[in-house]
Amino acid sequence: MAKYRVPLNGYAYATVVVETDETDPEAIVELAYEETPTDVCGHCSGWGQTWSLEIGDEWRASRKEDGTPEFYEESA
Repeated sequence: MAKYRVPLNGYAYATVVVETDETDPEAIVELAYEETPTDVCGHCSGWGQTWSLEIGDEWRASRKEDGTPEFYEESA
């Protein structure tokens, strides 16, 4: 029986909570980029399985219509 490796593309979504006194939206987003994951653990990557999963190392912040970064203040 033939085996086929089928590439599948999907969508990844991440949220990152950053704690800062910074008020500049672009600086806040930069802090979030520093904390965003760029890989997955061996189990989650499919190591030893018939499937594999990887995520890219490039993330883009969601933007409002005016081009400013979209983020929300966490409530205490």
